[in-house]
Order: sequence, then C-alpha cells, then structure tokens
Amino acid sequence: MRNEIIDISRCISPGGLVYPGDPPILANSFCTIGPDSPYNLTQLGWTTHILTHIDAPRHFLENGASLDDLPLRRFMGPARVIEVDGDAVMARHIPMGVKGMNLLFKTRNSERWNPGEFDTLHAYISREAAEVMAGSGVNLAGIDYLSVDRFGDAEYPAHRSLLGGDVLILEGLDLAHVEAGEYRLLALPLKIERGDGSPVRAVLLPGG
Repeated sequence: MRNEIIDISRCISPGGLVYPGDPPILANSFCTIGPDSPYNLTQLGWTTHILTHIDAPRHFLENGASLDDLPLRRFMGPARVIEVDGDAVMARHIPMGVKGMNLLFKTRNSERWNPGEFDTLHAYISREAAEVMAGSGVNLAGIDYLSVDRFGDAEYPAHRSLLGGDVLILEGLDLAHVEAGEYRLLALPLKIERGDGSPVRAVLLPGG
C-alpha cells in the first residue's frame, strides 16, 4: 500500500454527507444519450465545502487569502499521517520539526464514517493543537471528517487558529486504509475566484 498512489478523497454523489445546515449535494442529468442527445451531461450543485475539501484563509478571515491568491505549491508537498486515539488531536500529538509539512490526522472518524448520518461526536483538532501547528509553521492540517472543530463549538477555535496562522485546512479525508508514516500529498483545488474553499481530489504518493 505504501508504494502505491493512495486516493484519500471521498466520492461526490447526490445526497452525500454534508455538514448540518448546509444544502444537499446535487447532481442532475441535464442530457442523456438517446434520440434527443448524442452525449451525457450532468449539472452539479454544491457549496465550496463538501466532502474532501480545502479551506482557504478567506473561509474565516474577512481579508484572508482566497484560493486564487495561493500558489499551487501550498497544495502539495511532504506529508505525515499521524494516528490519534481519543476524542481530539492534542498539542502532544504534534511532532517537532514540522515547518512546511502537511499533517494529516487519522482518528476514529475513519472507521466510524457513515455516509447517511452526520456524527456529532466526531474527533476534532483542539485549540491548543491548532495553535502549536500555527506556531510551528505547518503548511496544512488535515482530518478525516467534515470539520476540524468540535461540533457545536460556535467559536470555531481550530479554524480560526489554523487559518489565522496561515495553515491551510483539508477536511473530509478518507484515511481508513492509510498507514501512519511519511508521504507526499497532492490536493489541488478548483481555481475559484475569491474562493473560500473547494472540493479536491486528494492523493498520497510514496515517499516523504
């Protein structure tokens, strides 16, 4: 497994899991091959924060950088998958010497993912861990659920600490079959003008 390209993205499909309160994912057939059409054409509808997606600073910062402000190198590079037990990623889980790294946290969420029901008790990233990553110069923090914050925390401390510290956020990862260790991450977003986020096709490549 470690020598293969590993797809860590969740498949976009109609009715896919969304954050509570967000509109549903739509995928409607606009044209279907038949007497009236020589081709298939699908009309899509969703927010910029569905399933496996990137959060740009503009998501929570009024004057934060948008996707089209960020260089492509921010969405790729050395990554470390870190397994975390318990309810949250804590400061003690952040290794030393991670400047410029992409840290992806594999939690119990990977085994408990239910595409039909949002888990309000999902594991999350604590404020302290987010502050440590921001202070350590981490490039990107990823987690295997739809939010880095604890459900119901209206202060969104992880989002604010990470994005405020210029740490990009990658949410909705599928890490169920990924071993802890060193990889290279590629998670390119759509080029959206003033984009606060975007779905991505995230993959891990062999090596660090």
